[in-house]
Amino acid sequence: MKHSIQNEIEYLVAEAQAETDIAQHLLAEARKEENYWEEKAAAKMVAFHEHEEKMLTLYAEMKSYQPELAGALEDRKPYLLNLLENARSSYEEQQLLQRI
Repeated sequence: MKHSIQNEIEYLVAEAQAETDIAQHLLAEARKEENYWEEKAAAKMVAFHEHEEKMLTLYAEMKSYQPELAGALEDRKPYLLNLLENARSSYEEQQLLQRI
């Protein structure tokens, strides 16, 4: 059974996980085709998304359990607030579509 996404923070992490899965699929396809340059690029994409997923997971945990520290981090890294706002908009849109 899949976990139901409850808020924008969970949506942010789920989106990062989905992007990592897509990158891994692209890497597997490049390996099947034995295309060296495509494989090399896809491997870099996988590494990027794995690191991004880890970073966003840590941020989500901090936001949930230590919001004061997350606020301090957001002051120094404002792009986190932009990512969260995009996740909030997408999550709310998804909720509206599910009601229809």
